[in-house]
Amino acid sequence: MQEIMKNLLLKNINIKIISLFLAIILWFYVIGGENPIIERFIDIPLNISNLSAGLSLREIPTNISIGIKGPKNLVNNLSSGEIVGIIDFSEIKEPGIYKLKIEVKPPNRIEIIRVIPAEISVMVEQILTKTVEVEYDLIGIPEKGYSLADEPKITPERVNITGPSSILEKVKQVVLVIDISGINKDLTKQGILKAIDMSGKEIREIKIEPDVVEVSIFLTEGYPTKLLLVKPRITGKPAPGYFISQILITPEELEIMGNFHQLNRLEWLETIPIDVNGITKTLSVKVPSLLEEGLNIIGEQNSLIEVTIQVQESIISRTIKGIPVNLKNVSPFLSCQINPSAVDITIEGRYMLINEIKEEEIKAWVEFNDEILEQQTLPVKVQLPEEINLIEINPSEVVILFNK
Repeated sequence: MQEIMKNLLLKNINIKIISLFLAIILWFYVIGGENPIIERFIDIPLNISNLSAGLSLREIPTNISIGIKGPKNLVNNLSSGEIVGIIDFSEIKEPGIYKLKIEVKPPNRIEIIRVIPAEISVMVEQILTKTVEVEYDLIGIPEKGYSLADEPKITPERVNITGPSSILEKVKQVVLVIDISGINKDLTKQGILKAIDMSGKEIREIKIEPDVVEVSIFLTEGYPTKLLLVKPRITGKPAPGYFISQILITPEELEIMGNFHQLNRLEWLETIPIDVNGITKTLSVKVPSLLEEGLNIIGEQNSLIEVTIQVQESIISRTIKGIPVNLKNVSPFLSCQINPSAVDITIEGRYMLINEIKEEEIKAWVEFNDEILEQQTLPVKVQLPEEINLIEINPSEVVILFNK
């Protein structure tokens, strides 16, 4: 029986091998027609690896695009999570800007034909820690008849904030928001801190340690008081050539009563605006102060503040060029020249006088010594109007040359 089976298998063996080979080729052809090789672009996540502790990345993309090639059934069923782009930071030890290649490892039977971008520039920065004072922001007011007796006591008063250097620079303050709406007794509670920027927006990339603190709030019946300096708000400018020389205020300070958190924010008490635009003499006015709602002036104090604003004319200097130099006490029979024939005069005085002075009001001359009939170097003398001071004559001396 075995011999018969063997003869059947070996009979026409060449034809059978060729038939099997053709069948395999036909199978691959059919399969290839149903599952051709195709290309496709997909977005994949971008991961980082081997980033040293103490370093952070600024603005790195989360995804990249890649072109893939492979059998249709594999390519079409491939999800982005099956392929990942990787940036290796194992060689990066210091902050700086680096250009790094993106590595992509494809699954079996899939070929990566393009990576967009193939490399990226990355800014690596240092992670820093600094200690800051905890500040607070009060919301609401206590029950009527009560006020804060003192500033809220926060424990701990200082905390550490940690994050990339560029983010730490944006932190304006670490603040605890405290709601005191309607409270009527002392209390102690916990609160969560947050870091905020200049616009008041919370910065979540910063780590705060500890991020929970304890705050104690102390109340008193009635309202506290505070003695505040009065500062006038001045608008405008005196007339050209004038300046404010002194401001006198009566009273110089006022005692104010009100809610503690309102008083605590005030460093001084400001008046309504006082316009000094174009004034040339002393201005005296009585003006009220600017008080927030909920604040009041205590007792018999005058609510009007007398403000006296004194102005003075500015003292300025001016250089007048080309003032001719005359020769005094010279004989009409002598012929001579003055070198240079004109000088520059720098004067000083009140703004209006200096600005209105004319060249012909300034006289410059030299006094000739008739005993010497050779070349002479003589000092220049000047005559100025009243209330005008001489600063400089340039040049201060001239040469007299005699014509022979």
